[in-house]
Amino acid sequence: MNPKMHPKKEKRIKDSRHRKLAMADREEKKKAPVELTIKRDKPLSDTHYELNPLMVVHVGTHLIETTVALADSAAGAWVRSTISELKLFRRRGPVVVGLCAFRGYPAGSRWNLRGPLSNPNHPSNPYRAIAICLGGSHVLFYELDTWYRKDPGSIIPRGLRDLLDNRKVVVVGWGIKEMVNKLQYEWGLKVARPVDVRKVAAGTYGKDAVWWPKHEKGRVVMGGLGFEELAELALDGMQLEKKPAKVREANWGEIGIDGYYGNDDKEDLELIKYATRDAFVTHQIATKCIGKSGLPRE
Repeated sequence: MNPKMHPKKEKRIKDSRHRKLAMADREEKKKAPVELTIKRDKPLSDTHYELNPLMVVHVGTHLIETTVALADSAAGAWVRSTISELKLFRRRGPVVVGLCAFRGYPAGSRWNLRGPLSNPNHPSNPYRAIAICLGGSHVLFYELDTWYRKDPGSIIPRGLRDLLDNRKVVVVGWGIKEMVNKLQYEWGLKVARPVDVRKVAAGTYGKDAVWWPKHEKGRVVMGGLGFEELAELALDGMQLEKKPAKVREANWGEIGIDGYYGNDDKEDLELIKYATRDAFVTHQIATKCIGKSGLPRE
């Protein structure tokens, strides 16, 4: 120990060195980025119209079936059928749900917005869609129809409400505290047992592997791994490419992949693909870490 240096400062320096060495080691062992693809379960005909299309998404070697619920009733039906098919509540331990939420313009106001709110992903803009992953193989993409409704939360299917408001279900997401508060305020959707995916990973790999202090504009703030880096840490070096700008800046309130006139919007398919990826990866990180270290304290 350096007698002239405060023990806490010396520890921070050592931790910083260890992180840099670990990051350098991971850089040497990096795998190729996983391939991400999406296609319809069934090909479209020129006259086919599909209300709740099923997509097949590959995240590397993992195959995920994604149901795009364009009707509210389809979301509830998906929850009931998936729980039954996977026999989730017959398994030992908690049921894990990977949850992601996506912002967009308020319904009917796109052309009236000015300033920061003209960015659909501004924090003040509402959530327009969610993606949830069950069993590591099934994803639901659900866009809430808020047109002409004073209380849009009243149309959310009971099956979806009951799933997320169940204490036997652990709902894991990135920035989950803010997410569930916003969903409850805007959608009336309550999440009984939310857990941040970074907290789950920290319980397995240690807080210093996930979060660390950094200097920003003359003050110390908490920094840490991004979503892709967290996947690399927890999922055996999985390499995820960063989202394209058109996905990061997208308006998630205008998804249209019903196959009308035999066509799909390629940009909307990209959104569904990345929504599936994020919900799936969140679920996988949580499942693996909870399996190793259990649930973090609430």
